Amino acid sequence: MQSSLIRNSKDVRQTIDFTGVQNGKIHPSDIDAVFEFDNEVLILIEVKKVGNNIPTGQRLLLERICDSWHTNKSCVLKVEHDCYDNTIDIPLDKCVVTSVYTNNNWYEIENKPQLISYFNKIGQKWNCPKCRF
Repeated sequence: MQSSLIRNSKDVRQTIDFTGVQNGKIHPSDIDAVFEFDNEVLILIEVKKVGNNIPTGQRLLLERICDSWHTNKSCVLKVEHDCYDNTIDIPLDKCVVTSVYTNNNWYEIENKPQLISYFNKIGQKWNCPKCRF
């Protein structure tokens, strides 16, 4: 069993309050996880509870970052979890990939593989050994 990468879970649970840092409906956004391998592969990850969508502004931000990457090896993964107890940490490796954005399009993922399985598929497709777990 691997030990957690979270050093202090209480600090992680601190909310950043965006009040006062908005312009109308425009406000800061976050990206849940980013992987970059050798300045070649970029993978952005947004984690949502099962059935929740990525809000429009955040989706556009993720798409624009992905589209501006300097190689054609970039994507946004929408992954979902079913951890409804907010006192339990969400295990990212157990989340399932429900859709992917790449080459200017979103694609629904039919079989909803766990994240690590999908990473291995990307690593193989893009010939990126570091993207294989």
